[in-house]
Amino acid sequence: ASETPTLQGLSFTVTPGELLAVVGPVGAGKSSLLNALLGELPPSQGQVSVHGRIAYVSQQPWVFPGTVKSNILFGKKYKEDRYEEVIRACALEEDLQLLEEGDLTEIGERGTPLSEGQKARVSLARAVYQDADIYLLDDPLSAVDAGVSRHLFEQCVHQALKKKITILVTHQLQHLKDASQILILKDGKTVERGTYSEFLKSRVDIFSLFEKGNEQSEPSSVPGTPTVISESLVQSLQSPRPSLKDAAPEDPESENIQVTLPLEDHLEGKVGFKTYKNYFTGDTYWLVIIFLILVNIAAQVAYVLQDWWLAFWANLQSDLYSGAFVKENEAVVFFLNWYLGVYSGLTVSTVLFGITKSLLIFYILVNSSQTLHNKMLETILRAPVLFFHRNPIGRILNRFSKDIGHMDDLLPLIFQDFIQAFLLVIGVVGVMVAAVPWIAIPVIPLGIIFFFLRQYFLETSRDVKRLECTTQSSVFSHLASSLRGLWTIRAYKAEQKFQELFDAHQDLHSEAWFLLLTTSRWLAVYLDVTCAIFVTLVAFGALILAETLDLGQVGLVLSLTLTLMGMFQWCARQSAEFENMMISVERGIEYTDLEKEAPWELEYRPPPLWPTNGRISFSRVNFRYNSDSPLVLRNLKTSIFSRQKYGIVGRTGAGKSSIIAALFRLSEAEGGIYIDDILTTSIGLHDLRKKMSVALQEPVLFTGTMRENLDPFNEHADNELWNALEEVQLKESVKSLPAKMNTELAESGLNMSVGQKQLVCLARTILRKNQILILDKATSYVDPRTDEFIQKIIHERFAQCTVLTIAHRLSTVIDCECIMVLDSGTQKESNRPYNLLQNRNSLFYKMVQQLGEVEAAALTKRAK
Repeated sequence: ASETPTLQGLSFTVTPGELLAVVGPVGAGKSSLLNALLGELPPSQGQVSVHGRIAYVSQQPWVFPGTVKSNILFGKKYKEDRYEEVIRACALEEDLQLLEEGDLTEIGERGTPLSEGQKARVSLARAVYQDADIYLLDDPLSAVDAGVSRHLFEQCVHQALKKKITILVTHQLQHLKDASQILILKDGKTVERGTYSEFLKSRVDIFSLFEKGNEQSEPSSVPGTPTVISESLVQSLQSPRPSLKDAAPEDPESENIQVTLPLEDHLEGKVGFKTYKNYFTGDTYWLVIIFLILVNIAAQVAYVLQDWWLAFWANLQSDLYSGAFVKENEAVVFFLNWYLGVYSGLTVSTVLFGITKSLLIFYILVNSSQTLHNKMLETILRAPVLFFHRNPIGRILNRFSKDIGHMDDLLPLIFQDFIQAFLLVIGVVGVMVAAVPWIAIPVIPLGIIFFFLRQYFLETSRDVKRLECTTQSSVFSHLASSLRGLWTIRAYKAEQKFQELFDAHQDLHSEAWFLLLTTSRWLAVYLDVTCAIFVTLVAFGALILAETLDLGQVGLVLSLTLTLMGMFQWCARQSAEFENMMISVERGIEYTDLEKEAPWELEYRPPPLWPTNGRISFSRVNFRYNSDSPLVLRNLKTSIFSRQKYGIVGRTGAGKSSIIAALFRLSEAEGGIYIDDILTTSIGLHDLRKKMSVALQEPVLFTGTMRENLDPFNEHADNELWNALEEVQLKESVKSLPAKMNTELAESGLNMSVGQKQLVCLARTILRKNQILILDKATSYVDPRTDEFIQKIIHERFAQCTVLTIAHRLSTVIDCECIMVLDSGTQKESNRPYNLLQNRNSLFYKMVQQLGEVEAAALTKRAK
């Protein structure tokens, strides 16, 4: 880790009823400050004293799988009036009405079907409902539009939290005049601290502090883990409560957190013949399988003949001892040698056949498992995006780890055991019946009893095995979801509750596993008892008929009976176990039959330079995410001309991002979308998606170096990468890293601030040089100055391209040539920004007015 501390020399005190606003450029250490207060970043000098319960809202909102309601309650008791008040304060009323089941709508693992702004407000509502003493809000206003942002600030931060200590990190400078104190950070140091009026008096221009003139840009907090080495990080938050260092009193009104992880569907009944056929012939030819069957039979015949031969030999030897033959006789010597030779030959062939058989079985089964894994992977990569929204990550992980593991390790062994035991039983019974025909009398009922026991056992154990496979998924899913929201869970002191939930999922899985073990022991006991009865019958039968049998045969029958006793029940158990293991194969095959997206390439390929103009037109587009969900875009008709800069605005959840989903065909839309007069559904997905660059609100970074993130396919020279970084204002930050471009980014970029992650994604998009560029709130977590600068560069650099900008910050889109206003999935108005502002009834005019007079005037001036 680099030695420069993330935060240095901060001191401040906040008392109840005060609102401290923290502002500063990207990567200034604003989020790190909150993490220090949460105790996630231990200070190396100075002290942090926090008195009272903390509620924390993270910058990238975290929701867990469950209903909207359980996400807001987060383990608190439901009180109707309080709950309604919180919903109103967080502007969620309208959104909940749009959802089919209101606040009982199930949220998936990644928060679908909520939009980013809705997730941010659910996360805020959770904090407000907690009724804590201290509120740490990490930029909750960035993910929502201007109107909602104003509502949240006035109703929620100002009204609902007016008696609390509130620390608000924000980029929305219009709210600063209402803050009791303002703390301006840069490079982890305090630049200014005071009130708005003090700043006005001393003529501190807040905007100028964001300037990135000649001075070196802020060092980022990328390297290593964020450490706080501060000279005097003294933050004392006095509150009327008695000083309770960490232990906030146990809340009497808490109840369990309701997490719903739906159990996945599983098949019922027998494992079908098709499953076996697909598995065994996955990668092998019928000839190989027929050869395997023949080798197995040959191995068995050799093994049985060996015993049979021994019985003849024994008879000859017994005649020798009784004196019927004389040892010196030449014929007798010849016979003895002949017996020995054949016996040795049979032994050697048994060994050879046995080895060949085992190798073949493992070769075929391991290959089948590999083929199945590759098919599963291919299908998963071709599955529509919705598949991942509906299926928690745990399910997919479970099939690729546990089920594939079963196929690789256990299935071949069990199958080999079963085949060996099965053939042995058939061979042994054959020999016994040939030697002593009356043995058939007890053997037939024994076989029937075994068959029925096995069937009876399988009815239960198959379903228990399926249950055991599915219950493990929820363990994985819960763990993944908890790790993503770890800081939030710790801030709310809900570790215990989440641990209990984890234990509950784990117990459910253990119950199924234990049940599986006990049912299999049950089978073993019953089979053993049956075998014991059989052996007794045979032994007494041999005594009764001793007169009529010769010695070799009685010895043969008794020794085989003992072999049979072990083998018969082992065969029944392994065949049942094998069928249980086939359930893993069945689950794998299920994943090879998923519905796929449209083909990547069709016979009709667009011309290589397409789209030369970048004209996009929507004609009567209706769009929904799955066949049974409501429409998110209704009857959309609009045209975006070649090289036009087009802005899309609207309330959060109005369907702005869905326009992109429709363009990229994440789900198929009704109606037609044309790009340069080519219908998007008439070409392959690769051809379509490669030709549009997109930067999203949720930045996606991969584990790997900074270079790999910017240029995953290694298509650009170093200087191009540096230029792109310079254009998004990250050049200095990356230069200050120890390995510069080759710095490893942590998993999903955890060692960068959210704003920096957005900038990296933007740089990656800029490098793609496509004719169509789409920015979906791509700079929402960046400070206004940097944002403005980037917009300017995009307008210069992409003058010849079509640029679609979706934004909540109106200053981002005010320079566009045309603006479309969306509301709940329908297009309300679309025109030049200046024309829209002239019309006092337009929605856009109202949105601009909500920013306050100064900002509104500035925007109107820019629109001219």
